[in-house]
Amino acid sequence: MKTMRRGLRTILRNPLRTGLLVAVLAVSVGLALIMITVNEAFAKRLDDIRAQVGTTITVRPAGSFGGGFLGRGGFGGDPGGENPATGEDSTAQQATLTDDALADLSSIEHIASYSRRITSQYTGDELQSTTIEPPEGAPAPNGAPAGGFQVPILVTGTEDPSSLASLGVEDAQIVEGRTFNSDEAQANVAVLGQTLAENNKLAIGDTFQLNTTTMEVVGIYSTGTQFGDNSLFLPLETARTMFDRTGEVDEVDVQADTASNVGEVADAIRAALGEDVADVTTQEFAFDAISAPLADAQSSSQVGMIAALVASAAVILFSVGLVARQRVKEIGILKAVGASNWHVTAQFGIETAVISVVAAVLGALATFPLAQTVANGLVSDSSVAAGPGGGPGGGPGDGGGPGFLRGAEVASGLLGDVKVAVSPEVFLYAIVIAAGLAIIASAIPAWYVGRVRPAEVLRHE
Repeated sequence: MKTMRRGLRTILRNPLRTGLLVAVLAVSVGLALIMITVNEAFAKRLDDIRAQVGTTITVRPAGSFGGGFLGRGGFGGDPGGENPATGEDSTAQQATLTDDALADLSSIEHIASYSRRITSQYTGDELQSTTIEPPEGAPAPNGAPAGGFQVPILVTGTEDPSSLASLGVEDAQIVEGRTFNSDEAQANVAVLGQTLAENNKLAIGDTFQLNTTTMEVVGIYSTGTQFGDNSLFLPLETARTMFDRTGEVDEVDVQADTASNVGEVADAIRAALGEDVADVTTQEFAFDAISAPLADAQSSSQVGMIAALVASAAVILFSVGLVARQRVKEIGILKAVGASNWHVTAQFGIETAVISVVAAVLGALATFPLAQTVANGLVSDSSVAAGPGGGPGGGPGDGGGPGFLRGAEVASGLLGDVKVAVSPEVFLYAIVIAAGLAIIASAIPAWYVGRVRPAEVLRHE
């Protein structure tokens, strides 16, 4: 008890030195605690992104990209006729999956759900497509007039009306009406892009002819792009009947139950369908591309945490060592009046522990208002990395496509909104750091105390 009182009196005897030491140490410990907290927030956000992006597996016919739309002649091509770009019969390039081939998906473990989709190019004259002016000096596709060209109308049949996405159509937002529902799987209803609806003077409740079938407009969506808004969505079975594609599938979005099972599910799909039948891609590239800024920020926080802890240890060691050298006379007197090496070392240890705890508590208090600011500074660019195609991740070789882009859109929203929640556990971290610093610093006075000879110290006085 006497040793503790002596240690506390020594701290109060020189408040300026104690205050400076506490301030410097509080800054170092506070930075370490902030980095620990921010690192945990980044790790949680990476897990959130992986859960949102990484559970989608896209299945397409082997060697295809874009499904029936591109396989049926491309922009301005004649469906079932000669492809102007290659001179080949476009029907020979068509690749599709079938319901029979996909029957095995229902027996694969860890598949939470899957939805099928077909895409076809509408070439009739019942709907008028929009006209786009190409950039000055740019050639028009397939030899179209330089004054502008009509964007082909993309018709997508889907059994997942809650997610309106297809080739060139991402982040579709319903601006009027509604989307179709599961009870309308074979109904003659359509959700039109805003540009297509305006160009044909169609509104909610209106009807129009599509391949001689009367369709009702139940919803209008907007993507903010001319191509995306020049498309329409139908129930899957309705689209199959209308385009004579019974049993065909251009693309399947498979959802694994957890992100950790994505690889296993993808391998099982490849084994069940055969690599010569289907291309199976996951969202790992999307996760890597989207989370790169966050992963870099997490690495920076880890480096900052280590640097702050090293700085804290260096500060306490240097300070205690300097104080011990200045107090050689005091150590010698204490030993001369009968204090053991352990008692003297304990006194220094108590002083160091008190200073470390006070500094750690101050650092913990500073963590609450500053952690979010530090996190925002580390994640300064929340944009999604763009590939050569201008979109997230680039082209098909990177696992691109509608499923990829939907995952990228979700993840980019998560990336730009890293919220740091500072929990009371930060005080536990502070106490642990303080205890560690006190233990480390106790080595210096122990070494000095063991070397001091009372007779030599008193002889020079």
